[in-house]
Amino acid sequence: MKKWFFYGVALIALVVSSCVTASPPIAVTTQNIGNPYVSAELRPEDYTVLGRVTGTGKITYDAGKERYTGDTLKYGVLGDEIGSVGSVGNQTVTSGYGLFKKTTSMVSTPGGSREMAIGNATYDLIEKAKALGADAVIFVTTLVDASADAKANISTTTATVSAIAIKLKY
Repeated sequence: MKKWFFYGVALIALVVSSCVTASPPIAVTTQNIGNPYVSAELRPEDYTVLGRVTGTGKITYDAGKERYTGDTLKYGVLGDEIGSVGSVGNQTVTSGYGLFKKTTSMVSTPGGSREMAIGNATYDLIEKAKALGADAVIFVTTLVDASADAKANISTTTATVSAIAIKLKY
């Protein structure tokens, strides 16, 4: 009897440990303009100016509800110049002495309203530059405006990222 009981418990443990619950995928898109390699100093005759592009991002933080609004989760990146960007990955948590495993999709976002607003603005700028057929952007400027309503405990951060879109002559 003990032998059958042991086999029964082992079988149940095996069935439970082989079950993995996965959450549905999170649809996140990022746009990037890479840093094209230029063997020498970039001179005006090495590229064609396509035009000025501007992206904006606005984030509101409600401290009472501890909630951000306006975050698109679409963070573009201009090489290493803009700082942190968001990412999506899977995280597996094991519990019950290894018997239960749960895999969930995790979205890593920048640390605060400022970084999120700049990320959203950068994504917007990159989309606009790519629509023009740009290989790169130069002379990137960032303007961040923050305001708050102390009575409502709500802050709003608006970022504007501007640059000149260029097409390289290879």
